[in-house]
Amino acid sequence: MQKKTPFDRQIVLEMFEQTDNEFAQSLLKNHQFSFQSLPTVEEINSILNSVEKAYNSKRGTWTPCQDKFLNLLVLGTCLKSREIPVELTSYQWEQISRMFRYHNWKACRNRWLEECHQKVSWTPQEDQVLIQLQQMHPNKWCEIAIEMMRICKTPYIRQGKQCRDRWVNKLDPNIVNLPWTKEEELKLFREIEKRGKRWAEISLKVFKLKRTENTIKNRYYNLLKQEENKIKLGRVTKDEKNEILVKSIIQQLEQQVKCKFPIKNEETEEQQIQEYNFQIFNCNQIQELYQLVCFIKRKIVKLNDI
Repeated sequence: MQKKTPFDRQIVLEMFEQTDNEFAQSLLKNHQFSFQSLPTVEEINSILNSVEKAYNSKRGTWTPCQDKFLNLLVLGTCLKSREIPVELTSYQWEQISRMFRYHNWKACRNRWLEECHQKVSWTPQEDQVLIQLQQMHPNKWCEIAIEMMRICKTPYIRQGKQCRDRWVNKLDPNIVNLPWTKEEELKLFREIEKRGKRWAEISLKVFKLKRTENTIKNRYYNLLKQEENKIKLGRVTKDEKNEILVKSIIQQLEQQVKCKFPIKNEETEEQQIQEYNFQIFNCNQIQELYQLVCFIKRKIVKLNDI
């Protein structure tokens, strides 16, 4: 990790020396900076004075003073490198962040991009590039977002969180989009009863990422809402209501999947499934014996093959 640069106003002032006015006007017109025109030396010094006074205070929080300073640094960096904001590299954001005592480069980039963030549908090109970049840089979402915007040349902003959510909920090849089975629903509600609403943990550890966080959460609330419409509950707290609904849903699902005993782990679940699918035939009732078979996991298996 690079050390923070001591606050030096000369570094900032040098960013605005010998600027290309035509490029500067284009930046201010086409990108969402807080400045209407190029800041004067007096305006820059005024911002630096306010930042210098509050340099050691309010750890971890963004203040209006810091937001102005961030806008100033991004504008100065763009003027110096003759690049638009979405083309700035992680190294350039790192240089910007070194002027802040408590914010790293990802925090600075995300803070500036919040002002120009738009909800835009993903294009097939973005999806394809995101898949390729995820293979090259697994789970480095902020860097993936920067590189993807440079490749696709989108006029809008993509943040690392957007790229992560798109991959986890739509593009990950492990995702299963088949309808939910009663067994899956029962497993889901048992895990929520045990772990709480830890969607990411349940998706990873229980469903092995085959069911996404959003899918799990939506399924839970859909079934909860359906059950609430069936049961007329009196004056109870929200926690009490949820507890009653969850227990009722589990009881119904147990009956539907013919579970006589609570499933405590995968081993007992497997054992119970075998018991339900294993049928014993009375050999005395068979006139002529050709081959004795049984059903295991819905498959016909010859007994002499076991």
